[in-house]
Amino acid sequence: MSSEFLLEIGTEELPSSFVRHALQSMKASAVELVGQARLETRALEMHTMGTPRRLALRIRGLAPSQPDRHETIMGPPWSAAFDPSGAPRKAAEGFAKKHGVDVTALRKQTTDKGDYVTVEVYEPGKPTHEVLATILPELCSRISFPKSMRWGTAEVTFGRPIHWIVSLLGDDVVDFEFANVRAARKTRGHRFLAPNELELDRATQYEEALAAAHVVVDVARRKERMMEALRHGANELGGVLQPDPFLADECVSLVEEPFVVPGSFDDAFLELPDAVVISVMRNHQRYFAVRESPGGPLLSSYLNVVNTALEPEIIAKGNDRVLRARLADARFFVEEDLKAPLSDRLRKLESVVFQSRLGTMGAKVRRLEANVRALAEQSGADVEACAAAARLCKADLETLIVYEFPELQGEMGRWYALREGIDASIADAIRDHYSPQGADDQVPRQPVGAIVAVADRIDTLVGCFGIGLVPSGSADPFALRRAALGIIRIALEGPIDVDLRELTAEAHGAYAKDASLAPAEEVCSALDEFFRGRIRAMLKDEHGADVLDACLGAWDGTSLRDLQARIEAVAEVRDAPEFETLAIAFKRAFNITKDSARGAIDPELLEAGAETTLARRFATVRDQIREATSERRYADALKLVAKELGAPIDRFFDDVFVMVENDAVRENRLRLLGEIADVVNGIAHFHQLATKLQGRDPSVPA
Repeated sequence: MSSEFLLEIGTEELPSSFVRHALQSMKASAVELVGQARLETRALEMHTMGTPRRLALRIRGLAPSQPDRHETIMGPPWSAAFDPSGAPRKAAEGFAKKHGVDVTALRKQTTDKGDYVTVEVYEPGKPTHEVLATILPELCSRISFPKSMRWGTAEVTFGRPIHWIVSLLGDDVVDFEFANVRAARKTRGHRFLAPNELELDRATQYEEALAAAHVVVDVARRKERMMEALRHGANELGGVLQPDPFLADECVSLVEEPFVVPGSFDDAFLELPDAVVISVMRNHQRYFAVRESPGGPLLSSYLNVVNTALEPEIIAKGNDRVLRARLADARFFVEEDLKAPLSDRLRKLESVVFQSRLGTMGAKVRRLEANVRALAEQSGADVEACAAAARLCKADLETLIVYEFPELQGEMGRWYALREGIDASIADAIRDHYSPQGADDQVPRQPVGAIVAVADRIDTLVGCFGIGLVPSGSADPFALRRAALGIIRIALEGPIDVDLRELTAEAHGAYAKDASLAPAEEVCSALDEFFRGRIRAMLKDEHGADVLDACLGAWDGTSLRDLQARIEAVAEVRDAPEFETLAIAFKRAFNITKDSARGAIDPELLEAGAETTLARRFATVRDQIREATSERRYADALKLVAKELGAPIDRFFDDVFVMVENDAVRENRLRLLGEIADVVNGIAHFHQLATKLQGRDPSVPA
């Protein structure tokens, strides 16, 4: 293996999000390019590091050189490359040029599909040093950022202007140029604490040399050090650190060496809601909050992560002054908001546009109130409480504090509602109807909040689908995928079930006065397909794509908990030892009868032995299976199928030839298998389940 390789790109200060994005992009591109360059080994190890002023890549385990390349490459059909006289056409010339050979080097190869042009390519392997010099400019150009810029006379784009590049393979410089900067062995330390250039003798001394120059270049190590300093700082203030993963990830990429400076503010500001105080500190200033104890009250102190702490008293004094002004603004907003109840703000929603073709937020609130009444009645929840929560859930959008701090929507609505003496279940629903906001966020735990959350999301989904705003590719400006996943998670994890068909139809009907949507049948069909796609994406890793497809095929698109019960039942039976033979047998039953007519079975035409045994056993348990299926006891139904029908149907296929010449006997056997397949397919489509014997055609009798 070759020596360790180091690439460092030194820049002007990058925003925190740029650092995280660029390091991910850098590693992905490096993996691809190293693989294409044939430098991989089993011991290959790549690690990215970065700070606001540098992006670095360390590679260990590179091959010392490329292996020789010797392969036969298939080209276009011979008839497309050469005319009948053997003269080359453009296709032959282009193929030869692409692979760097003369047309005379092309050969004919006969395959099952005809004659094709081939070429023998031999390329001797190059030393790793030479290969890296070729691919590094491409690697640098592939690093992506949320936004890029141009500077000077360079034509390339990057997150920020580049000032230096280090490129070392062992103790040798890998020479290349990018953005008018030539790679060398000189890096730079901390801008203020060690501003002089550092010359690296070899790649392996990189982290150690930077650490001596006050740069902790490894992100994980820097974060560990920062969090330890924050926990220690909170303890020194007599409290505990308020956990904040977002802020931790943000701050670690704002500094090269983390220092923690404490600060404080007037106790009077603690009369504000905790969410307001934390939001002011977190989103405006990137300060960490401190509590008396885990989940306890806030302290009038905070912690700030800085890049240097040469004069901590001066830093703290400036921080305190800025924070005091922002908290004073927040207190003013809250005091002004308290002068009017939430209900007074509803009329202002009539001038807030929800979507230009779907009307205002005021109209949306009226639709929500109608939708939650229907959903509450279906769920057995308090209809009036749900209606009141729907009526007030968007009111805080017209408060001053939410206008200034949009992230507090819902949270401040709840706080104002409680201050007005509104019932806690309604107040909680104002906050909870925005949940879940991501994969790690909890769903609403109370029925009122869950019902408003579902109604809000289905209104958006039906409206957008009704006017053709369907997500495509990565474009999803209205977060419709997240809305659908929210409904699914609430139904599967929350306090209420959801009937998607009825829910969609109700939401479409509520739009009658506000917007002209596509026909209900068209919208419902499109949303049914959309939800199925979201369900499959959400659950396939846990249960397998084939289990999802089998259960979705049998599901009628209504109750999500009904679908969940099917999935759990099939997943359970799949672990049973008899699953393989059972699945194969029912696949055969489905495939052989999928195009045949259904009808009554004639007992007189049944052959004694396996056929009669199967028919009698099925007649005995058919009603029990159907009853368990109708009651959503799918696990019980599948246990009956496995216990009572597994062995008889397997023996049937071993002993009985279905496709006999006698029309009456053949049709009778197909009706028997068809009825069995239909009963089982009412639970899940077994023919869509993967088996170990996938290569065997289950439609062909043994």
